[in-house]
Amino acid sequence: MSRVIIKSRGQLTIPAKIRKALDLDAGDLLEIEVSRGRIVLIPLQVVQRRSEGEEGRNREEAEAG
Repeated sequence: MSRVIIKSRGQLTIPAKIRKALDLDAGDLLEIEVSRGRIVLIPLQVVQRRSEGEEGRNREEAEAG
C-alpha cells in the first residue's frame, strides 16, 4: 500500500508504481467518487468526436459506396 500527502491546494501525487500499473500519463482524466468512506479514482477513456464536416463526408461515402 502506498501513502500520499494532500498538498495545501488539495493536490496529491499518484505514485509512479501505480501510474505505471494502470498506464496513466500526465493529462489523463480520472473520475473521483466517495464510496463507503473511501476515495475512489476511476480512469476515463476519452472518445474524440468527429467534426461536422467529417461526419458528412463519411455519411456521403457510405451512401455512395
